[in-house]
Amino acid sequence: MKSKTSSFNMTIFRKNLTHYWPIWVVYLCYLIMVVPVSIGLIYANVENNYIGNMPFEHKQYYVVGSMLSDAGSVIPVFVAAAVAALAVFSYLYNPRNANMIHSLPVDRRELYITNYVSGFVFLFVPELIAFIAGVLVCLANQINCIQYVFYWFIDIAGVSFFAYSLAVFVAMLTGNIFAMPFYYLAVNYLWIGGTKMIQNISSLICYGVSDTWSYNPSSILSPLDYLFRNLSMGIEYDKDYVQAVGVTISGGKIVAAYAVAAVVITVLAYVLYKRHKVETAGDVVSISILKPVFRWLSGICGGGLIALAVSALLLEYIKMNEFICLFILMLVFGSICFLAAEMVLQKSFRVLCKKRIMEWIGFAAAVLILLGCFRIDVFGIERRIPDASEIEAAFVNMDYPIYISKEQIPEILKLQQQCVDSKDEYLSVYKKEKNYYYTTFRYYMKDGSMFERRYPVSVTDTALKDKKSVAYKLAALEADQDNLMKQVLGDGYKENDYYSGYLTVYNGRGESDVYTFSRDESNILKEAIEQDVKEGNFDAYQLPAVYKDEQESIYTNSLSLSYYGKGNGYQTWDYYYNYMDYRNMRNNNVMVGDASGSCYIQVGPKCVNTIRVLKKMGVINDTWHLYNYNELEEIQKNTGVAE
Repeated sequence: MKSKTSSFNMTIFRKNLTHYWPIWVVYLCYLIMVVPVSIGLIYANVENNYIGNMPFEHKQYYVVGSMLSDAGSVIPVFVAAAVAALAVFSYLYNPRNANMIHSLPVDRRELYITNYVSGFVFLFVPELIAFIAGVLVCLANQINCIQYVFYWFIDIAGVSFFAYSLAVFVAMLTGNIFAMPFYYLAVNYLWIGGTKMIQNISSLICYGVSDTWSYNPSSILSPLDYLFRNLSMGIEYDKDYVQAVGVTISGGKIVAAYAVAAVVITVLAYVLYKRHKVETAGDVVSISILKPVFRWLSGICGGGLIALAVSALLLEYIKMNEFICLFILMLVFGSICFLAAEMVLQKSFRVLCKKRIMEWIGFAAAVLILLGCFRIDVFGIERRIPDASEIEAAFVNMDYPIYISKEQIPEILKLQQQCVDSKDEYLSVYKKEKNYYYTTFRYYMKDGSMFERRYPVSVTDTALKDKKSVAYKLAALEADQDNLMKQVLGDGYKENDYYSGYLTVYNGRGESDVYTFSRDESNILKEAIEQDVKEGNFDAYQLPAVYKDEQESIYTNSLSLSYYGKGNGYQTWDYYYNYMDYRNMRNNNVMVGDASGSCYIQVGPKCVNTIRVLKKMGVINDTWHLYNYNELEEIQKNTGVAE
């Protein structure tokens, strides 16, 4: 007999609410703490410190923005969504419960809709209550920018809708209560995990590919991570990073896109639920067609990760062909993971039948073909060079990173192409384990991704003298006076205010002392260093790829100058490693760049102007000296003095 209600069962709904009340109560308590309670505590704290003296308009932005920076986290939402879905559909994981529920006079559509709504209510109602309570606390404290609390509610509700729909979909893939959380985590990270693994495989067996992985637009296929990085809430500061001038909330369009996807996922989950077989309760995979997928994914992903980890250790100590090493390890560990997955599916150790052996042979062949495709560059990974129009910022790094101007990017791309064309020559030099130097081409793309290639550039004497070689052109770029000044004295060397510094000096026994420079001394020293750069005296110590024989003469004494910078700038090293982070901060006006810092300078005997000034200041004298590493080690060894 069918239920009178065709789409919703109030009895089951009430049972879910009363049976699983701890879920929504715990989630509600969390939201109450991070929204209304947080607003009240932050406001009270603001009133009791120096921030309380700021204009009320700025104060309210500070309070609400501070609250949102914590309440905007998506991790608790995804956790609550997984728990809610696991609870309302838990009967699918127990044979007795599954048979009992599905024997009731309620059709599957009614069951699905009722349970789906029940779980979503666990999330939505606490969020609504927290929103209303937050608004009331704001009004009680005369905070009138409550629209931002509403934006928070809309975004978090959208995230909840997607996270819960995804959890319900995953719940339909298995009949095992312990497998569901694992699958949910895997679905959220499978894409970026897979792309990272592919990146590491390519870096091991493909020429020029580095193991540096970066986020790109396709990372949206890993929802939890993508939302964590792109749904941002916080305080918007003025250009001096002093006054709170507003509240920043970004990522609303992304949440909307995920919400649309949630509708599709919800429908797909319903289709799977209608076809869900009761007898699969307790099975790790409840859909027969997905069992081979489970085996193959386990073999490729599990075996690949273990193989990469073991190969990294082996290749560190044993010299062997990277492709052969990786293939053997992937075949061994992939097979173990493949068979282990089958044991989990069959709930038995006896899994070696003719059908499975034939499938394993196909798996082994697929591993060989896949790695072979990487090896012979079927996918064009080695040959890929980005188009200049796609690049937002470019860097090249042989001895130190150099920021490439827009006008220079085409020339740098030609240099990279020359590296690609010189593959045989460079690999030949690399195998001899000398006269090569790794050079990195790093491009930050306009789509938000990062593209990097790393080549063992030949730096033989012949190459360094050949004006057409990559080594010669890069050395000329590094020896450029402006680039070298930035490397030695900081990017803003023309405007920096050098106010202090220090030099570690050693006496004849190898004992150390530290001399601190005054502002005047720092500027005198800075001028001397500039003169040495202009005369090319620093080349030998800043360009080890070119001046290989000069490295042992570098003084081991630590020399540093500190400076106050001007403007909203960063150093080349900062941009090189974190360009997108700094760019986004500046675009969102969240934080300004601190152009101040310290430069750490390597000095050697050829830096005659610098050494002359140090002697004139009395920093270096008959008692205190500059020593290279070998000299200092010998002195300390003879005197028994530890540095």
